[in-house]
Amino acid sequence: MIAIVLLAVVPCGAADTFLTLCYHDIPSHASLPEDVPEHVFVNHLEYLRTNGYTVVSPDDILAAQKGLKPLPEKAVLLTFDDGYVSFYDFVLPVLKLYNYPAVLSVVTSWVEGTPGYVDKQLMNWEQIREAAQSDLVFVATHSHDLHKGGFLNPAGNVEPAGSTFLYFPDENRYETDAEFRSRIRTDLQKSISEMESKAGIRPWILTWPYGEYNRFGIDEAQKLGFKMLLTLEPRLSHLDDRDGVNRNIVKNIMQYDVFADKVEESFYYPEKIRAVQLDLDLIIDPDSYEQSDHNLGLVIERLVASGVNTVILQAFCDRDATGNIASVYFANDTLPVMEDFLSHAVNRIRIREMQVYVWMPVLGYKLPDAALNDALKVQELKNGRLQPTTSWYQRLSPFDPRTRTIVQALYRDLAANTRFDGILFQDDAYLTDFEDFHPAALRAFKERFGPGADPMALESAEIRQKWTLLKTETLDTFVNELTGVVRIYRPLAKIARNIYSVVLLNPYAPEWFSQNFDNYLSNYDYTVIMAYPQMEGIHRMYNIKKWFADLIARVNQSNAMEKVIFKLQTYDWARQEWIDEETLLKEFRFLVSSGVKHTGYYPDNVFENKPDMDQIAPMVSTRTIPRSWRQQ
Repeated sequence: MIAIVLLAVVPCGAADTFLTLCYHDIPSHASLPEDVPEHVFVNHLEYLRTNGYTVVSPDDILAAQKGLKPLPEKAVLLTFDDGYVSFYDFVLPVLKLYNYPAVLSVVTSWVEGTPGYVDKQLMNWEQIREAAQSDLVFVATHSHDLHKGGFLNPAGNVEPAGSTFLYFPDENRYETDAEFRSRIRTDLQKSISEMESKAGIRPWILTWPYGEYNRFGIDEAQKLGFKMLLTLEPRLSHLDDRDGVNRNIVKNIMQYDVFADKVEESFYYPEKIRAVQLDLDLIIDPDSYEQSDHNLGLVIERLVASGVNTVILQAFCDRDATGNIASVYFANDTLPVMEDFLSHAVNRIRIREMQVYVWMPVLGYKLPDAALNDALKVQELKNGRLQPTTSWYQRLSPFDPRTRTIVQALYRDLAANTRFDGILFQDDAYLTDFEDFHPAALRAFKERFGPGADPMALESAEIRQKWTLLKTETLDTFVNELTGVVRIYRPLAKIARNIYSVVLLNPYAPEWFSQNFDNYLSNYDYTVIMAYPQMEGIHRMYNIKKWFADLIARVNQSNAMEKVIFKLQTYDWARQEWIDEETLLKEFRFLVSSGVKHTGYYPDNVFENKPDMDQIAPMVSTRTIPRSWRQQ
């Protein structure tokens, strides 16, 4: 028996953010990581009560959103997932003692037929109905039958059914947008009817299984009248976050002191990225899926040994290193599929607790329709003549609406069929000072600056400035539109984009590439600086450090260190040789000791053990940074 003495704590002020805690089973003794023992749970409530926190209800949050009632400072929402019987036996009586409201999320198909993978006792309909009669309990649906996995791809990988576009092996195809919408709508309708008929409840709160969702799911939920949608993003929620309430999972390791620290920090987990960028070309054997899978296994074990937490994975095929992409590694309706392997690789890497960014070109595509490809190519002005670009990246013009349609369709298929954590836009999203003179671009220039404006008068500083502005804006808009497509299917995906280091260091470089560092900081979660000194012809360590220092100073000038990833090169393409590990370690040490937060490297070769993993693991591991480095 636990004795509880309650003392009133009166909050003051108002807030526009609140903290949501996600509990699961509250047993007498924990057997799983997400079990919180009874005595620990009570300690959590005691901490909240005695430290000025106010436990609020979903009604309080809706009222605050509508401006009808202020939300108190240090507001906390309690939620309990899956409907374990411990909620009825223990949690509910404790909530009544504290007079604390809470959300109980129930998977309706589990109530009368607990699946084999749930080895715990759940509440029955009578207990759910009785709990719902309390003014403190708000019963939410946790779906009818979406709290499970579904086939993601031909390899048979499984991902959450509520956000995955399913693969149908018998038909050798993927679920369409319309089929996905229908499946989600049908499931949610079933959960509503089950609760209405068996518990007398019309749920208006939806808790996404595994916290996974997409734009289509949100649309269908809102059409059915759900007013509050709960996710599993570990951070505070804002009253303006109408599409999802972020929740923080509470685990059994969170004894009183740990829980207190987490709550005070709002469960904020500062991310320190240590990334490796990988070529799928090196892993995939075009003649043997089994060999490709074996190679992937070798790579994953190497990644685990290295201690990296982020993998940037090539989504396209570029085996000849032309930079002009004619095929990809995922199912789509735009380009040939070299091997439908990407989603399988991402799934296997994420299972090992590393986040995966997929790496994709923006404009550097070679379309199957040769005539269309030629018609869409970026045009350059050279020796007084207009011609298709002679740059290494044979890009499609971002000014032509057909390019937008084609590339957006490709990104749609990528995002729908691959469960990634983020996306890295390739460094092909540039236009030199002598590009783009595509007819669509010339029309855009004259529409923007008047019919009398001559875009070819490049000797005019005013014209060059206007061209740079228009091209930079067009590229940024193009990338942002692709981001919009991605986030329909992957709302939580982080967005990163490569930038050339010279753009940060040379005041004339933004004109040369139509790239702007400060625009990047505004538009993307991360800007990936291609910090490749050897590619810039810098080889002496003294000069390399000075070059890095200049880059760091420019980043600090914009107060942007949290939003920048410094990516090192491990191979010298000009000399066609791997950079020695001693040099790499010195470069990394200098960056970290200078305050750089996020680092990565490219390329990596598992078959040659390049770079040597035993030597560079301390450089890339998130597990530890040698103490001696911190003082340098």
